[in-house]
Amino acid sequence: MARINLSIRLGPMVHFEIQGESCQEIAGALDGFERLNEMVDTMFTDLAQRVYPEGAPDKSAAEAASADTAPERGGDAA
Repeated sequence: MARINLSIRLGPMVHFEIQGESCQEIAGALDGFERLNEMVDTMFTDLAQRVYPEGAPDKSAAEAASADTAPERGGDAA
């Protein structure tokens, strides 16, 4: 019988693989997937709240800050 390999990536830090010999076996392995998804969401939400306790930084503020620190390009060298 053919072997089924299923690889799932949920982002840069979460990756798992499931192997089985039938769709029924793979479906059984995925029974707890909803719970895993909830656990991962809870972990990363907690991490984000610890890193950004006041909420995510405003994108326009982050862009302005990077523009202030970016080296100037072009111009004449005297």
